[in-house]
Amino acid sequence: MTRLDHVVRMLAFPSMVAALAVAAPASLAGSLLTKASGALTVRCTEILKNQDVTNGGVGGTGHCTLTGAINDKGRATDYRRRIGNTAGIRRVVVGRKGTITFRVTINLSTGSEPWSVTSGTKNYLGLQGKGRQVVDKYYTTPAIFVMKGTVSR
Repeated sequence: MTRLDHVVRMLAFPSMVAALAVAAPASLAGSLLTKASGALTVRCTEILKNQDVTNGGVGGTGHCTLTGAINDKGRATDYRRRIGNTAGIRRVVVGRKGTITFRVTINLSTGSEPWSVTSGTKNYLGLQGKGRQVVDKYYTTPAIFVMKGTVSR
């Protein structure tokens, strides 16, 4: 083996190790990210701060459990805004695997409460989803909210 062959091998080995170190976590992350597809149920219990919050401020804080396509749990914060007959809730759920932000639009005239995923972090980056809030017991202490729908990537 010539000195040049030795130098080439010495330089190639660390490059190969670095490439594998980057590729393996990326492929694992990809497999974790793709698992979040299908039916989702989100159950939240919250202590409401003030029913009169209408300016986008914190309306309540509590805890949510996600089951189905995603299995996680963590703290939740609701930010509430009201314009006319529409109340908008931005529900931010911070779980162990990342953060998901939901947008719940409540028609105060009809009671319709569709939701959508507006953003996600970590394992939930790129998550999309929609559904309906099927339980809205804002009048109880703690308040109870249940959202059902589907998510995908």
